[in-house]
Amino acid sequence: MEKILEKAQKIKIIFFDIDDTLRVKDSGFMPESINEVFKKLHEKGIMTGIATGRNLFGVVPEVRALKPDYYVAINGAYVENARNQKVLYKNTFSKDLVEEIIAWLRTEQSEYSFVAADSLRVSKWDKIASEAIGPVYAELKENPDYYQTEEIYQMLTISDHDDQLKLPENLADKIRLVRWHPNSSDIVPLEGSKAIGCQQVLQELGLKAENMLNFGDGLNDRELFDFAGLSVAMKVSHPEILEKADYITDSVENDGILKALQALKIID
Repeated sequence: MEKILEKAQKIKIIFFDIDDTLRVKDSGFMPESINEVFKKLHEKGIMTGIATGRNLFGVVPEVRALKPDYYVAINGAYVENARNQKVLYKNTFSKDLVEEIIAWLRTEQSEYSFVAADSLRVSKWDKIASEAIGPVYAELKENPDYYQTEEIYQMLTISDHDDQLKLPENLADKIRLVRWHPNSSDIVPLEGSKAIGCQQVLQELGLKAENMLNFGDGLNDRELFDFAGLSVAMKVSHPEILEKADYITDSVENDGILKALQALKIID
């Protein structure tokens, strides 16, 4: 613990995942202690960021009300300075790549979703889509050709056999799948990750990885846990994330973030 406390003294910015980290994904519950955490961090001059698989549309009002300094959204594909709305980084899919992905998913009898910076569309809204995406984004409009008019940063698979999907050779060197629900996976650039997005923020601030702490729970936090100077996993995290964590804290419902920051002596 002594070494972890030494690392904690170097922290100047903290990134938080949203789902099952700041708030419970299925119920939307966010403890009052989260407001206390952000207030104390701001008072101490420690900057805050949201690092999420969601796009800006999915950053719910209670998270925006925390007034984070940065948004690292869509698994690092879109990065924005929240204080002045300056876009620091974006990594979009080409139309040719989107069409290759769609062609593959059709052969796999899988529906899909497009993720733009501040909007989403699905190829088909049905029970499977509702179960996977509904708790995060609510009901989405259908538009299987949305990529023709909008910049696409990420796509999602939607099927009842998602665990059986395997990338064909023509896509395996361009994209990868990150499962986040039994019926859905994020389709992200091969080298895309939250870590790449957070690096853009550190670069703007002139900070190093050792100055950054992150909280997370899912497989899309994997690269961030390898990158950050200090990583904290929620109690409910995926086993791989628990293994990578420097510190494991309690659940959202039990004020896990507040407890961790107090244990690390970052706030009182």
